[in-house]
Amino acid sequence: MKSKIQAIRIALVLGASVGTYTHVLANDAGLYDAPIPADKSLVRFLNVKLKNGVSLDFSGQKFDVDPVALSNYRLIGNGSYKISDDSSSTEAKLEPGKFYTVAVGAEGAGQKGIVVIPDKEVENPSKSALSFYNFTTKPANLSLLLNGDSKVLFKDLAPAAMASKELPVIDIGLAVSEGDRKVTELEKVSLTAKDRQNVVVVETPNGPAGFLAATGIDR
Repeated sequence: MKSKIQAIRIALVLGASVGTYTHVLANDAGLYDAPIPADKSLVRFLNVKLKNGVSLDFSGQKFDVDPVALSNYRLIGNGSYKISDDSSSTEAKLEPGKFYTVAVGAEGAGQKGIVVIPDKEVENPSKSALSFYNFTTKPANLSLLLNGDSKVLFKDLAPAAMASKELPVIDIGLAVSEGDRKVTELEKVSLTAKDRQNVVVVETPNGPAGFLAATGIDR
């Protein structure tokens, strides 16, 4: 087991050595280098039930929620809001320049129906980041996979919770599990400074399922 974990650690260290070059390409793409206006926050939506026809009201502003696990971020004026849909509501304060994920159809964190999660910002722009959102009924794990070996990155993440970690630029496999039960396995995911990745696990009629979504911003 030690040799397996060490192999993944070595790969992560080697991946860090190419991080600076990848960051230059990411800046050329212009996805993250544009400044966020001082009066705006970045908000994205997590559709827990993957339903059509979902919309959210932000104190009078209407936003449609696509039937996908995770949307791109969009710019919303910062300040205090009452966020509601047809069946539930919550209150949140959006801080200037901060990132948030608003989960619809969720339960947990003292809220029913709508959960507002402050997202972690990437401190080192040359690195990638991997965020994990669990909206099943049980704690979930996210593991890194490389050449048949595995290492748990996030263990027993509670329902309606998020965990995030900066990682070096690397191509690596990912696996979601609940205890000993495998939920989803992805053979190859490219972690780059441009394409920071998110794994969302939700309940479906066929049981829990995991979805991969790259971080994007609609400006």
